[in-house]
Amino acid sequence: MLSLPFANLLKPAAERLFKRLTTVKQQEPKLTVGLDVGATSVKVVALGAKKVDGRRPVVGQSLVPLEARLSDASEAIKTAVANLKMPVVSVNLSVSGQWVIMRILELPKMKSDEFKQALPFEAQRYLPFNVQEVVLDGAVLGPSDGNKAWVLIVACKKDLLERRIDWAKRAGLNVDRIDVDALALANAFLETASGERLKKTQALIDVGGQLTNLVIIRGGVTYLVRDIPWGGDKLIRNIAEQLGSDPDAVTQALAQDQPSPEMLNALKLSSEALASELQMSFDYFENRFNQAPEDILVTGGLSQSKPFLEGLKAHLTQAVIPWTPIQELPTQFAVAYGLALRTE
Repeated sequence: MLSLPFANLLKPAAERLFKRLTTVKQQEPKLTVGLDVGATSVKVVALGAKKVDGRRPVVGQSLVPLEARLSDASEAIKTAVANLKMPVVSVNLSVSGQWVIMRILELPKMKSDEFKQALPFEAQRYLPFNVQEVVLDGAVLGPSDGNKAWVLIVACKKDLLERRIDWAKRAGLNVDRIDVDALALANAFLETASGERLKKTQALIDVGGQLTNLVIIRGGVTYLVRDIPWGGDKLIRNIAEQLGSDPDAVTQALAQDQPSPEMLNALKLSSEALASELQMSFDYFENRFNQAPEDILVTGGLSQSKPFLEGLKAHLTQAVIPWTPIQELPTQFAVAYGLALRTE
């Protein structure tokens, strides 16, 4: 694993940011906690020590809603962790959004120290801000054609990282590791998938309040990661505007799977924007790797809405399947579960 050249630039709690970006190394921790701070809620998953079958059991889970436009999530984090009713000292958390840049590139094969030196120069080509303003890390995913390899580069604005760390600290917690939402989602899949599902080309999407995290995995390797600026808030607003209705009424109807025919039509139209963004990514992936995703596995709160899933299916050719990494967890806990799996 690559060492981090930027470690001395951040607070001590962040010295191991982005370690183990795409794989999990099984160890024997007594407890690890994944903390997913979304736009509308805080999700926490606690995992216990590994059992004989190699899996780590869920020993606690909690979801606490966030107030609209809340700029400080520390109290919600404190409440969510307290709901676990167990002593928690540290957590793994994640970031996503416009201040997180992820790119998978094809670069000449190089040694670890050469890759570290090349990382800032390669990253600057894709950053909308100065490389000095971000935390950088990267990982080699696997070989490409000839003497080249696929590599993942991740950059995050330092102020976003420090704000998340500050929330955790004011909630009385230390931060062990910081990951990216999309990579935590991939981690949850790779930890639990097996057989034919692991061999296939799969698209995973986590539909949040403001963002949709997209990951495409083929043969157990992550080849595309992206944050799409579309989420449940935009869907609800668009439907409400089309119907001249109240957003809360739309939310309730979707949650109860009782939309009117008019609402279903509005939902279909409103979900087209997300489907178009997904299709653009699928076309890009197919042009590059000669294969489109075979299935779309959906997590997040909206994955529990049958009308939303049907609306998305209307625009895409792939099967659209609600997915959770393990049966003990609802689908909106997939990112938090992937974070809790991080042990290095």
